[in-house]
Parts: sequence; structure tokens; C-alpha cells
Amino acid sequence: MSTPECSPGGTASASPGVGSTSTSPLLRRINDGNWLPQEEAEALRAELFFQRAVHAYLTMLPALSVIGMRDGSQGRFGDGYHVLPVWKDRMDSRTWVPTPNADVIYSMGYLDLKATGPVVVNAPANVIGMFTDFFQRTITDVGAIGPDRARGGLYLLLPPGYDGHVPGGYFTFESSTFNVFLFFRTIMGRGDGRPDPSAGAAVAEQTRIYPLWEEEKNVPAMNFPNASGIRLNMMYPTDYS
Repeated sequence: MSTPECSPGGTASASPGVGSTSTSPLLRRINDGNWLPQEEAEALRAELFFQRAVHAYLTMLPALSVIGMRDGSQGRFGDGYHVLPVWKDRMDSRTWVPTPNADVIYSMGYLDLKATGPVVVNAPANVIGMFTDFFQRTITDVGAIGPDRARGGLYLLLPPGYDGHVPGGYFTFESSTFNVFLFFRTIMGRGDGRPDPSAGAAVAEQTRIYPLWEEEKNVPAMNFPNASGIRLNMMYPTDYS
């Protein structure tokens, strides 16, 4: 059986040799069997593309959020696995970042396993934190509910699909993205009538990060810039960019 075809004028007509001028049931239900006017068709197509873009943006929000934090941090403090900003005097409203609070000392770092290969993070004791991929999916917790049980330890983070040698003696995890978000919280001490942020900052500054196969002489010293009190935009984009 032949299928109906559409004439250049926009109405559906029967194929040659078919003794019926009836259109398909689907086409009869759409605009009485006629094609939409060009302007209306283009408007519908633009709306379709817009809705697809909104959907893509919403499904990418977890990654956009971490990318915004990374770009804001690196734009102010520089990049590199050895750069670990610490909010040494607590976080306040001058830091624009998703879901912060002022009850702990934050440390946030960004690792690029594509550039470095496997990375070792020597986590201090009594950290409350995690490593996540760039979609905010937890790779592992660190601290009391992590494998080190708040005692600290050596974490080995492997890039996706890593098939090289994996030495023993580490808490070893493979990331699903080459970029990894390091997120540590440390606890303030008791001060004179108020919490003492310096105690938590001192614990955070015990963190050491270095590529697994890099020679020690080539590993830069850790850099712990104080992110407190600085106007810092670490939010994801909320405009058409």
C-alpha cells in the first residue's frame, strides 16, 4: 500500500495510482492536514530548542556548580593540585558558594587527574569530608565515616579507566571524571567565650597532595591561601551564557 505524500503547497495528497485523496490519520489531526505557516513552524522549532537547552542546563547543574566553584577559586588563588584554599577565619556572605555555613572550617581543592595521573592525598586526622567527581557523586567519604575512621591516611585517586600499576598501602578509589573535588571540613577549637577557628585551620593545613609517580623534588610546596574575608564569586552561571 502506498503512503500519502505532501504537495508543495502544504496539503497532503494521495500518491499516484491510489484512488483516494484521504490523508493519514496523524496528518489530519495536525492543523487539518495542512503544514503550519512558516513563521509558526519556526517559532515552534525555536521553542523546542529552548526547552532542550533548559533540560541540558538542569541536568548539568551538579557539574556547573562544581565548575563555578573551581573557576572562582582558581581565578583568585591560582590552580594546581598543591593549592588548597582554607577559610581560616570561617566563611561569611562575602563568599558566594552553594550551601555554605559558618560552623566549620572549609577547605576546597580541585584536582585534574588527566593532567597529573593518579594523585595521593594525605588526609589529616579528624577531617569531615569527601572526594566527589564533577557531577558531585561521592567517590569516598573522608574522616569519621570514611575508611580512615577519623585517623587520617593516604588516599589514592585514580583517573577513569586507569589500568596502570596500583601500589598497596592506600585507600584507593577510581573517579568517574578526570576532575575531582576535594571537600574537607575541620572543627574549630574552644576559644575564650567563642569558637577558635585557628584550631580547625591548623588541621586543614596538614593536608598534603601530590601525584603518585612524581619525584619528590618536583612536587611544589602546599599553598593554603586564606579565603576568609574575600569577595569571591564561586557560583554557577545563571544567564544565557
